[in-house]
Amino acid sequence: MPRGLADKTSPEECDAVALLSLINSCDHFTVDRKKVTEVIKCRNEIMHSSEMKVSSLWLRDFQMKIQNFLNEFKNIPEIVATYTRIEQLLTSDWAVHIPAEDQRDGCEYETGVYLSESQVNEIEMELLKEKLQEIYLQAQEQDVLPEEILNRLQVVKEFLRSNKDLRNGLTEDLQKLDSLHLQQQKPDSEEPGAQKPEGKA
Repeated sequence: MPRGLADKTSPEECDAVALLSLINSCDHFTVDRKKVTEVIKCRNEIMHSSEMKVSSLWLRDFQMKIQNFLNEFKNIPEIVATYTRIEQLLTSDWAVHIPAEDQRDGCEYETGVYLSESQVNEIEMELLKEKLQEIYLQAQEQDVLPEEILNRLQVVKEFLRSNKDLRNGLTEDLQKLDSLHLQQQKPDSEEPGAQKPEGKA
């Protein structure tokens, strides 16, 4: 399994990037690898977006690539059952339905329930949690320069300053990342192999 997920024992415990990486690298899945890598590329683009947002054109392109990817699993009933909901999410204008208002905008599911504020919030929260987890793993493994880690962290914090509802739900994740970053910034008290001079008796 991908880094940070070796202890996971079932698909339900994994996030989207872990499943995509598994499908892309495991010979058990007989799929078009190009379709998998295109979805992974889109996922990386949105995770690394400096503006924390994407255009409508990008979303339409993403929708097409997701559809192509899901077609590889059209013989699996669970995928077919989920396909419609995924498509509706991708084609939604993400307007929020406010029950007190007469005008209803946004995505309508099969049950007739419109995309609510809490549903949008939940999706945004999951994306941000995944982004922070990726930054944490990169910092932990030190495969990205500390300055780059700090820049990515600042981008998230700047976004959260104007989204207090999301910030409150990510406090623990941010503190965990801040703590790791500070630990790595502290200079070693001693150089390797160096010894402190002994005081005179």
